[in-house]
Amino acid sequence: MFYQLQDIAWEHARILGFGFDKLMEEKQFWVLSRLRVKIARRPDWGEDFTLETWSRGTDGFYGYRDFNFVDKAGNVIVQATTSWLVINVETKRIVRISDLDNFPKYEESVFGENAGKVKPPKSEDELSFTPVLFTEIDINQHFNTGRYIERIINSYNFDFHEKYDLAEYEINFLKEGLPTDKLAVKKQIIDNETHFCSVVRESDGVDLIRAKLRWEKR
Repeated sequence: MFYQLQDIAWEHARILGFGFDKLMEEKQFWVLSRLRVKIARRPDWGEDFTLETWSRGTDGFYGYRDFNFVDKAGNVIVQATTSWLVINVETKRIVRISDLDNFPKYEESVFGENAGKVKPPKSEDELSFTPVLFTEIDINQHFNTGRYIERIINSYNFDFHEKYDLAEYEINFLKEGLPTDKLAVKKQIIDNETHFCSVVRESDGVDLIRAKLRWEKR
């Protein structure tokens, strides 16, 4: 579902005149900074649904975009809000989105608030670092944002996934992962439902992302 969010955001930004190719003309590109998702239920295999997205404008630096997954009965089954930054390719500095011409104004919010700041997990467990794979790298030669989610999901065993479904998650994307990195998942389990995770880089020990997960028993 995350990749569908990513694809429709890419396409709608292009329609609005702020897509990848347009920004690259100015040596700029979009970076996903924060993400929050609530899952009422997952689409069934073969089920038709509608994916809606819209820009909520900017507060200056962040550009906000929301999403709804809607089933045929008109029920919203998944909702998400995202916060994006525009980065200059050469300087790596953040570009003020409010300086872009005709950027959409603030509109309806699915949660009434933006994705928040996630605290780092606390754990003394030994970490298992593995190399970045070729298929985990995106068009900008950075670790693909969706692959972070996959790494976290795959850090749980089959037995856990048979007992729990992911109902909500919030992620802060902090640093760029590179093809030469080795990464591990750090995990703090508050209780059966609430977990804090991060993806850690071996070379400097920094968190590339931090995530708060809420699980529901099946």
